[in-house]
Amino acid sequence: MAELPEIFKLAGQMRDTLCGKTIQSITLLQEKCANIPPDEFQNRVTNARIMDIRNKGKWIITELHNGENILLSLGMGADVLYFNNEKKQADKYQVKVIFSDGSGYTIRFWWFGKYMLVSDDELASEPNIKDIGIDPFDERFTLDYFSSLMKGKKTQIKSFLMNQKNVSGIGNMYMHDILFKARLHPKKKISDMNDDEIKLLYTSITDVLNLSLEKGTFAYESDFFGKKGGYTMDYFLVGYKENQPCPVCGDTIVSIKTGSTTSYICPTCQKL
Repeated sequence: MAELPEIFKLAGQMRDTLCGKTIQSITLLQEKCANIPPDEFQNRVTNARIMDIRNKGKWIITELHNGENILLSLGMGADVLYFNNEKKQADKYQVKVIFSDGSGYTIRFWWFGKYMLVSDDELASEPNIKDIGIDPFDERFTLDYFSSLMKGKKTQIKSFLMNQKNVSGIGNMYMHDILFKARLHPKKKISDMNDDEIKLLYTSITDVLNLSLEKGTFAYESDFFGKKGGYTMDYFLVGYKENQPCPVCGDTIVSIKTGSTTSYICPTCQKL
């Protein structure tokens, strides 16, 4: 499942490649991924020019010159692939966009993907994105901001970070190593954390996510041009490494249940 590094990279590639292009047609083969009928979608975007593409948390927003916005969520994963001409397009897809120059892109959702159209007037109040918090790649995500966000909270740290209304873009995949580098048990309550622990957690969040971006993002995810990332399992410290030795103390990494998710921890480095 794509998280912030993968979404941030994809949105950047789409922005660099697609801005200025004019939409000629859109094919929606899976109506349930959209919020309006395919014919209406097509009518509202035909001949619209792409002005900007950016991410908001795990969503990618394509801003059109005519006051419309395409909202893309990869859900549990998707292949979003660019093509120079239709002869080079992917064979399987639920969404296909063709531009006036003959290029385009296809989307093949794995599960729960969304491809929605929202006007400028509706964008700020769109339920899927209106409450999404600032992500760690945003310049506003400073230590002071993060500390103020944590102030007065009593919830467990993992559930707090997984809530996209607090910090957007972080999912379970990177969470294991983020908490490990911060030496925090996922069930530790924020009210029991001191300033040094909050600072270390902030540093850990930015370090882990930036390392993934630096290495080309997660190895199992394809980018806009079909290239796999370089962040292989070798870069994970404790994540998905149950029964292997902790890279710091040598104790055995274990998995524990944390609500509806599983967490990988070192019981020595991450005491509750």
